[in-house]
Amino acid sequence: MKKLYRLLKAQDFKDVLDKRKCVLKNSSFSVYVSEGDKNHIQIGISVSTKVGNAVTRVKCRRQVRAMISTIDKLNHCYCLPLRIVIIVKKDYLKKEYLENFTVLKKVFSSLENTGELLKNEIKN
Repeated sequence: MKKLYRLLKAQDFKDVLDKRKCVLKNSSFSVYVSEGDKNHIQIGISVSTKVGNAVTRVKCRRQVRAMISTIDKLNHCYCLPLRIVIIVKKDYLKKEYLENFTVLKKVFSSLENTGELLKNEIKN
């Protein structure tokens, strides 16, 4: 995932979380979405400190980034004008990679429909 498609600043995370449109909340992830001001998707990944030490948190971030890039190769979702924050929770480590991947894949497939609706609203 290129840096162009990432949310990096704390203010950007805060803006998305303040709008509080939650797409998914389960034991592994919480996914929040808001409209973006750019023509492409921006994704921020946050890992709770309850997950583990710094090495474990970085590993989780890398895995989620890899999942997102794999999903993009399948669905081409980077063209959506959305801002997404994915918060990884403690139970992420208890599940296997494929289980977490299928959950994120379902989220992004539902986001495609949301993004298409937003595009139509912007055009009109």
